[in-house]
Amino acid sequence: MDSLKIALFWGLTGIGMAINSCAYENEDELFGSNLCQPEITTYSGVIEPFIANHCALPDCHNGSNPALPNWTILENVQANALLIKERTGNRTMPPSSSGIVLSVKQVDDIACWVDSGAQNN
Repeated sequence: MDSLKIALFWGLTGIGMAINSCAYENEDELFGSNLCQPEITTYSGVIEPFIANHCALPDCHNGSNPALPNWTILENVQANALLIKERTGNRTMPPSSSGIVLSVKQVDDIACWVDSGAQNN
């Protein structure tokens, strides 16, 4: 009887591990590519849509809260580019209370754009 319980335990454990082990199949999305491609990582194509969907939200960086910078204005983003890179890189922005978790690729894209001069491209 004990050997049946042990076999059942390990069988169910193995099935559970197999089901939960492959959440991502895209290595770049999971680990980032670490390849900065400034001709692809542009403000208009990558950074501006990212800001619209993750930062310029109601009561955050959309201009409705005077205590926070307005990231819908390019000049504000450019003036604070190093801070944005730092805060997204160390995972203090977006705040954990927002429920938004950035992928490694998103953090890499921000760093690439900033390191490439935070251009209006």
